[in-house]
Amino acid sequence: MEVTRKNFKESLPLISESIDKADFLVIDTEFTGLINGRDVSIFDSPQEYYTTLLNGSTEFLLIQYGLCAFYWNEKENQYMNDAYNFYLFPRGRPGPEKMFLCQSSSLDFLASQGFDFNKLIKEGISYMTEPTESRLRDNLTERQKSYSYAEKDAITIPDENKQQIEDICKKVRAFLDEKKLDEMEIDRCNAYIRRLLFQELGARFKNEVFIETKILENKSRVLKVTRITSKNEGIDRDAQKKVKEWEEFEDAVGFSKVARMISQSEKLVIGHNMLLDLIHTLNHFFQPLPTDYESFKEFAHCMFPRLLDTKYMSSLPPFKDKVNSSVLQHLLVTLSEPPFSLPKAESVEGRGYRHADDKHHEAGYDAYVTGLCFLAMHQHLARMRGDRLSRLPGPDCAALKPFLNKLFLARTAHQDSPYMNLSGADPTPSRDHVFHLTFPKDWQRSDISQLFSAFGPITVQFLDDVSALVALSRREQARLVARTFANNARISLVPYAKYKMLCAKAQQATTKRTHESPSAELTSSVNTSDLSRVRQGSVSERVQSPEKSRLRSNSVSSAPLPPPRKRRLLSSSGIFQIDDSESSPKKSELTRSDSDQSRTRPEAISNGRRKAEIEGEETRDAAKEKKEIDIERFDSEAKSNCVSAFKESNVWD
Repeated sequence: MEVTRKNFKESLPLISESIDKADFLVIDTEFTGLINGRDVSIFDSPQEYYTTLLNGSTEFLLIQYGLCAFYWNEKENQYMNDAYNFYLFPRGRPGPEKMFLCQSSSLDFLASQGFDFNKLIKEGISYMTEPTESRLRDNLTERQKSYSYAEKDAITIPDENKQQIEDICKKVRAFLDEKKLDEMEIDRCNAYIRRLLFQELGARFKNEVFIETKILENKSRVLKVTRITSKNEGIDRDAQKKVKEWEEFEDAVGFSKVARMISQSEKLVIGHNMLLDLIHTLNHFFQPLPTDYESFKEFAHCMFPRLLDTKYMSSLPPFKDKVNSSVLQHLLVTLSEPPFSLPKAESVEGRGYRHADDKHHEAGYDAYVTGLCFLAMHQHLARMRGDRLSRLPGPDCAALKPFLNKLFLARTAHQDSPYMNLSGADPTPSRDHVFHLTFPKDWQRSDISQLFSAFGPITVQFLDDVSALVALSRREQARLVARTFANNARISLVPYAKYKMLCAKAQQATTKRTHESPSAELTSSVNTSDLSRVRQGSVSERVQSPEKSRLRSNSVSSAPLPPPRKRRLLSSSGIFQIDDSESSPKKSELTRSDSDQSRTRPEAISNGRRKAEIEGEETRDAAKEKKEIDIERFDSEAKSNCVSAFKESNVWD
């Protein structure tokens, strides 16, 4: 069911009824963009993940909201669905003006899916946060108390406006004396003149006319003067004006009422890859998001105590090995085939969707599809447990407990940080196997691959032209890697923990300097001992400028390449492939060998070098490097170790 501001008021009782009778609710959203500025790193912790999204996503607009309520039909012994597809667009009056960002690729994608932007702007339902609603409600209450034309409130009419006001008053007097029409309009008046006319006409014709502002189709404003035939009618008109103002205010609150209905129901709320959906829902309809991560988790869990992410659910056993791609459309197809089965979930005509509708990327339909996927996975779990296949026993049942309140983190899922836990502790994977690498500017992927070829598969995420994050798949090799490259003059390798510490210090120094002297940032750079080491190569200074990202191709190799030309220490390589439709880390690569894949966590060793040591040992290092491991620049015919990549995608499924 499509809902716009034309039918929103009459649809509210139906929506409330659907929420009340539902066993569970499913949501999906569409935005004007995904991320502005630095994207999430594949090695980010859940806290860093949230901070990045908070800084880069909240200024985009939420423009379509899908809600699908699944309820049990006892007669048919199956689930039914009521689905709603809301167009959302915040309006400036009586609510506040809304400034927002747009991302061209996102709008282009929505347009290619048939999104109606004209309908969005003309008929989109308004919304606002609770603090804004409370403030505007108080303002309107106070304004209505002051509706009078008492002498003490009068504005002195400037001399240059007296004649204009007097002429209009004469026209109103003539309108009343003629008694031909019941109303007249006064146009070509700015806001100040209209205020003076409210004052003068109200004082001179207090019991004869009712004055109000009328908004025309072209959004221009005129004064509407209506004849009062009795004293009671004048009182009624004042009451009607106040009622109309409250109706306009309630219209401006708009969709926020639905979001709060969902919250107050405390029903199980399901989404697919739903972290962004949750962030925008809280930020646009409830309150601005806190910068503190733990406060966000508490806030989110308070508003929605039962959340389930089907993307996270499909990433765990027993689904993980059977689901090749967890993109929503791909997941639906997989769950339609053995050993799974897709349940029926029909709808009353005009109230929901059917599987055959095929309206992908319409928020309401995607919510419906997400609900079908959830039911299919739940039924599979029930069969494995020997439970009777029927109605969902409840959101707190044992089968669903492992998946509750854990939101999938698409970018970091392949690096042991697969979820954010809103009701408990987050995973804290070790990063002892991750290093910050600084290298010559002319290096390519193949050079880094060859550099680490003796240590097994690696994952690389470029930060800029001369630095990258490198993760070892054979984690027990971390200590050996640190020792091997400790005296290498062409590169610098810093453990991830130390790199993050130096970045934090640099950020604190920048913040402190900005507060002390706002102009200093334009004329000087941070001058600390830690950052001087960064400039010397321990950590690339350019890491703090993500906009200068290194342009690298992200392709997936279909066959292993021969081992490096000068190093033949590796066995034949395989490839770790990621589905190219998945939302995966940007600018990253993985090399894979058949060597031992043990996950023993090594002790991180700092391998930073002083500039004087590097200069003093250049000659000896050159000979030593030639003997131990070759990292010299190769010609165009040189062959490199097999490298595959997480392919970059602009869509978060």
